[in-house]
Amino acid sequence: MAHTPSANRHVTPYYPPAIWISKGRTWGDEGNFLRTPEENRVSETQRGGGGVVFVSSLGTDEVLRYDFQTGAYQITLIPAQSGGLAEPHGLLDRGTNLLVTSFGSDQVLRYDRATGAYLGIFIDAPSGLDAPTCIAIGPDGNLYISSQVSDEILRHAPNGALIDDFVSANSGGLDGPSGLAFGPDARLYVASRYSAEILAYHGATGAFEETIADSSDGLGFGTTFGLAFDDAGDLYFASGGSVFRYSLNSESIVASVPAGFPIGLERGPDGAVYVATGNNLRRFDAASNTLSAPLLTGGTISTLNFFHFAAGHCILCRGDFDQSGNVDEPDIIPFITRLLDETGPNCADLNNDGQSDARDLDAFIAALLFQSCG
Repeated sequence: MAHTPSANRHVTPYYPPAIWISKGRTWGDEGNFLRTPEENRVSETQRGGGGVVFVSSLGTDEVLRYDFQTGAYQITLIPAQSGGLAEPHGLLDRGTNLLVTSFGSDQVLRYDRATGAYLGIFIDAPSGLDAPTCIAIGPDGNLYISSQVSDEILRHAPNGALIDDFVSANSGGLDGPSGLAFGPDARLYVASRYSAEILAYHGATGAFEETIADSSDGLGFGTTFGLAFDDAGDLYFASGGSVFRYSLNSESIVASVPAGFPIGLERGPDGAVYVATGNNLRRFDAASNTLSAPLLTGGTISTLNFFHFAAGHCILCRGDFDQSGNVDEPDIIPFITRLLDETGPNCADLNNDGQSDARDLDAFIAALLFQSCG
């Protein structure tokens, strides 16, 4: 085993201080995250949500959309090379937008989530992107992007503006960063593709902290790709033809499941981790440590590498539960109710980190004070 338990390790969930109030969450037109009352009333079907999953088809430069519940193909949302899309990788659902990392053009492109219409370059190559792979939202509301060729993790503001290289080039031996995710311990975990390692960084400073798994654990050089946490807080990563399950509590790998050639991983609406392998998606059953049968049917996919679940049956103006056009006093009780609801979609996930938890209180209070969307 490569990992040595750290005396300074904190597995207890960490909730950062209130930071969204200072940012105001009043993002401008470039970010397209403030919604009008009219947009609030767009139906779930029209906005491309309601239990759908977007998948990148690497070989055809397309993004397809499937029904999550049935696995049925719906449409090719983004046609081949639309807007210059080249080798799509990571996907991120942002309100009415869908952000796609264009690996081959060193860009993040923006599309209409419902129609697939190209809306422009969100982040361009001069910002430092070099083969952008995965994109995620951090606890601070900023965007974190793995830049695979430059061996760094770049941090961008919600409107796409570059903030800094959060994880500097080759920090901790980072070589070809691919999947990334913030853990329940507030650290940033990154799959280092070419060094066959899973690396952990301080979630606030980006400083390297430790290597939690490497080739001695069975990880494969050049095949260490996706990374995701399930709702229980276990970490999953794809490497060497298997999906590994790592427990933060025991600080050890607790399962390794053969999966063909797994690439992308993401937590689904049900809290389980899903795996892209064999041009399809399969669900990891944490109770039995097994993979389901392929879930998607129809459509033509050429190398399904990464995918992304759309937001659930939630309103567009996050926090505006009575759909009055802004977040105000009548929304307080509905927000608390949804925050405590563990059975439905994460409609109280105002900071867009995939979970409805105490971290969303800051975003809701900010929206309440500014009388705007969360």
